[in-house]
Amino acid sequence: MKPAIVFILLVACGGSSKPPEPKEDGKLARPEDASVTLPPAPPLPRVPEGLPKPEHSELVTAEAVALGELLFWDPRLSLDNRLSCASCHDPAHGYAGAKRQNTANGKPNLRRAPTLVNLAWQKELGWDGRYGSITDHLPAHILGQMGSDLTAVVTRINAVPGYRAHFQRLGDAKAETDVALHALAAFTLTRYAGDATWDRVERSPDAPKDLVAGYQIFQTRAQCSVCHTPPLYTDHRYHRLGLIASADEGRGRVDESQKGAFKTPSLRGAAQREMFFHDASAGSLDAAIDWHLAGATGQGADPKIIDPVIKKVSLSAVERKQLGDFVRALTDTRNAPVSVKPALP
Repeated sequence: MKPAIVFILLVACGGSSKPPEPKEDGKLARPEDASVTLPPAPPLPRVPEGLPKPEHSELVTAEAVALGELLFWDPRLSLDNRLSCASCHDPAHGYAGAKRQNTANGKPNLRRAPTLVNLAWQKELGWDGRYGSITDHLPAHILGQMGSDLTAVVTRINAVPGYRAHFQRLGDAKAETDVALHALAAFTLTRYAGDATWDRVERSPDAPKDLVAGYQIFQTRAQCSVCHTPPLYTDHRYHRLGLIASADEGRGRVDESQKGAFKTPSLRGAAQREMFFHDASAGSLDAAIDWHLAGATGQGADPKIIDPVIKKVSLSAVERKQLGDFVRALTDTRNAPVSVKPALP
């Protein structure tokens, strides 16, 4: 489902729980809210160079993103008030993370936190693509990883005057849960990764020769672009990697014929990430590249079920460096996101 459709549906599913309306003098209805004045929301994030134009709805507003950022960082969304979305999807690591041993409910995790960048172009969410929209994914993810029912959490948070002002600014007649989904979706769908080194030099006659050579290896001999297709450097499809180190049916939860397949992660912003593959079995970008070049051997992979598109590739030391440098050139090192927690209400 396209993001535009997601937000149109969101408008249509308004609930009966209506936030208090402002009085005629413009002050908020509850006495404790009278002193709450929200500053103007920061402008919407700019879509960086190198990315296609997203199909956002008009509901992706600066005000929605501002509330979504607060919710993204707030540990009060979790069962124990210690885990936030940012705890796993760390901005400093490309909105991705390692594999937490357990969820907030104590259940073991098989998969690491995937990156949230460039979700605006994703039609299916999750490593196995079982969710058709971000608004389907968010409540299930908050319940599964953070142990909380979104409706109950939002009701509690909306009692905080500073939050209530944000909800009222967006709420109109919608239920608070719908406002929270709208805001979290707007924030996550505007986490972009582009304007990288390669984007700035790709069509330049002065592009570094080694970088151009790395791109050519990526596109031809190494066959990386078969799955990591420009400009988003993913084919949005699912491929078997042999289950790697832990048994996980992956896409098989949706389509039994694709058991053991996982979504191709985008390489944009990959140089910021700590772990690679769905189970975090590769601890560095170089390890992930070498695993593919070796024909997908090691880390517990079962060669009998590996996608045949992955073949062994022999490169010289110079060529291997050129390839690695190109992959790193898909990360914007000048404007990399940092982990700066906003002041929460």
